[in-house]
Amino acid sequence: MSKAIATRCTFILAFLLASLFSGLSHLLQQTNDQLVNSTLSDNKLGKVDHNKDEHVPVCADPCIWKAGIDGSWVQDFDFARDYGQYDTPRAIADGPYGKRTAGAHVPSKDAPFPWRTSWKWVDQECPVDVMTYVGICHILKRLNIRRLLFYGDSLTEQHYSSFVNQMNSTNFDKAKGVLTCQEPGDAIPYTIRIFHERDHGGNAFPRSRRGVFRLENSTNEFFQEANMVRVLGVFNIGAHYHNWTHYMEDMDTMVGTLEELNRTQDVYFFRSTSPGHDGCQPTSRKFDWKAGTRLRPLTNFSEYKSRHKFDWDQFEGYNNYTKHLLLKRNRLGIQPVIHFLDIYNMTALRSDAHTAPADCLHFQSPGPVDWWNHLLYTYLNRIANHDAGWGHHRGNCRVT
Repeated sequence: MSKAIATRCTFILAFLLASLFSGLSHLLQQTNDQLVNSTLSDNKLGKVDHNKDEHVPVCADPCIWKAGIDGSWVQDFDFARDYGQYDTPRAIADGPYGKRTAGAHVPSKDAPFPWRTSWKWVDQECPVDVMTYVGICHILKRLNIRRLLFYGDSLTEQHYSSFVNQMNSTNFDKAKGVLTCQEPGDAIPYTIRIFHERDHGGNAFPRSRRGVFRLENSTNEFFQEANMVRVLGVFNIGAHYHNWTHYMEDMDTMVGTLEELNRTQDVYFFRSTSPGHDGCQPTSRKFDWKAGTRLRPLTNFSEYKSRHKFDWDQFEGYNNYTKHLLLKRNRLGIQPVIHFLDIYNMTALRSDAHTAPADCLHFQSPGPVDWWNHLLYTYLNRIANHDAGWGHHRGNCRVT
């Protein structure tokens, strides 16, 4: 074979490979786009409606899986005063950065409380109940839940921290991980063991090494020690994934792992992944945090710009993939039921409350993450209203 022919063959082969790669990439992108757009609707705020879907299970309460999807943020300083602040001392204290920034607020006439805490979610169809110490204790007792697990990445850690800070250090013993609930008339306090552990699946940055999802030893021990005691588990993956195949593999692994535990008495939620906001404010490290911001949440999903080097634009697709996966298995009656705690829409509007300028993914506290717990409490409340002993799987989302 002459050198010219060899060169030509090499060129043709390279062209064919490039075409094949381009076709596969285009097909994968189409698949991703279909997942992202599969549930887009014309609701008032232009956000995703996960309930206009032929695969939605028949639920005794239509607001299970529906609350938190279509609504808006309304400013209410009375709400900020009554429910938006943590009691002191906190169960989990702010670190040095938090104390210098979000924790440095000095009340003023137009901002008696930090602005980020003054925004109340008003849902179009399904009101979101505000979680309080008395309220959550009552529901946990009613559902006979003795253990609570938060398992996921740093956003899940924020979810956990928000939950226990709303309980305050008087009721939550951080060293023992025990929440004590005592209502008037209780001879013996009702205690709940609360545990958080970081998942190491995915990769924190696009080019960093991939970790594979698994339950860590401490979490396995947490389940083993629970024995037949009912566990409330809140799980999440997503923010550390930059590859669709890796996400789907690990999501399937998570579901398979929970099935293998064979704990049909438990109540499980998968929390959707919240997005970051590029260019979040304030952008200056010299910002006067004592005066605080006067930033407002977005009013429409179309205002949200998601394209980012950390693949935040992929999160909506990841969430839709997971939603469809869980809806399908729940509709088929596969145990255990895994509910979908959908915080994406409400959180996508909260560009105003990030730990800026250092971080445009995580949020200041107290702030938007508290509403993830209000939403969790709302779902638990509704589940409790349709729960027959440990039969919540048949009671709220049943096979038709």
